[in-house]
Amino acid sequence: MSGSAPSGSGETGEPDVLGESAEAAEGEPLSRPADPSSLPRRPIPIGIKALLALAVVVAAALAFLAYRRHQEHRIVALSVARAEQLVRSDTWLGYHEAAALLGIRAARLDPIGAGALRAFAFAMLATDYRDEPAVASANSALVEPLRAANAPPYAYLAVSALALREGQAGTALDYATRAADAPLAHVLEARVALLAGKPALASESAQHALEMAPEQPAALALHGDLLRRAGKPAEAREAYHAALAISARAVAAGLAGSQARAGASAPNARATFGLAKLALSREGSPEDALAALEKLLDDRSGTPQVERARAAMYLAALQGRAGDRVAEASTLDKASLDGELRSWLERAAGELEVERGPYRVPENTPPALGSASDDDPYVAPPAPPVVEAPAPAPRVLSGFKVAPEVKRAKPEKKPPSRKPPSKRGGRRG
Repeated sequence: MSGSAPSGSGETGEPDVLGESAEAAEGEPLSRPADPSSLPRRPIPIGIKALLALAVVVAAALAFLAYRRHQEHRIVALSVARAEQLVRSDTWLGYHEAAALLGIRAARLDPIGAGALRAFAFAMLATDYRDEPAVASANSALVEPLRAANAPPYAYLAVSALALREGQAGTALDYATRAADAPLAHVLEARVALLAGKPALASESAQHALEMAPEQPAALALHGDLLRRAGKPAEAREAYHAALAISARAVAAGLAGSQARAGASAPNARATFGLAKLALSREGSPEDALAALEKLLDDRSGTPQVERARAAMYLAALQGRAGDRVAEASTLDKASLDGELRSWLERAAGELEVERGPYRVPENTPPALGSASDDDPYVAPPAPPVVEAPAPAPRVLSGFKVAPEVKRAKPEKKPPSRKPPSKRGGRRG
């Protein structure tokens, strides 16, 4: 039986969705969601607002702390880098300014790492330049670094330097070996060996330091001294010049952008004195020595008076040897010494001027003019040759004739005469 399919259905008898959609489109429109802006807003609870505000404040605080921490790390890193350059120069100015720079903020922010470097700077001021207050400052700066589980090498170097100052060779060597990875540790070992009178070991340690850091002024200047004492003037001169040049660059890099000690040049004292000793021994150029000594003597703001006075002694001796008495007198005046110290300085310069052999340390150096940068051992002058005095000539009285002495022969003694024996007995009757 045939019948027509229901309207809106297909062959399968399923409803025609599209058709219904079309009819709906022709009739009333479908319902649409309401506009969100027209719906009533539910108020945000006060607790949630407080939490959101707290989260914003905490995030801002954390960001500020992170930035501040980053800035502190940056300040410490920059200060330590500059201080290491100053310490590397091996000069009074370098050690002094390194300690001052680290004391501003870096040592407080990093009492272990930066504090140990500051302690070493103080220790070298005390050891090489007899700065008594620096001893207490070094010990104070060493408290935190030595308490650390792994003490920094600079802490061991500071203890070694302080022991060297007191002449405690064993302690100085022990702490220097604990910082064996640092080139300056081998420099201190070399100085301990010199203190013990072992120049061969000192040369070996200085060579190790240069192998680790070829541009280390302290090692170069000390190596120059050992070469000079070993009779190698050309190699010693080369080491001294390298020490002076590298030390000057290190001071400039450490003071870059700073107005501290304006005009100070701070030449390396040991290298300067070494050039002077080569010239006085007639093994080096007097011109090189004169230029270096004048620079050190004129550096009032960057070099202590003791080192300047010793520079004046060498400079005056060379000027006197050249016959420039006016310059010699001016040089001695620049040392600013009075009384017995001035008298000794003039006498020592005169002795060095007339010396014809190798350099020899002047006699009876006052303790006030002793310098760790000028530590050649004293060698007594050779004893004069013994000359037998001739027999004294006979004294002749003027105005009188002295008759020659005539030796008279002694009379011969006659033997005693012997009497003949007497004849006893009479005639018989």
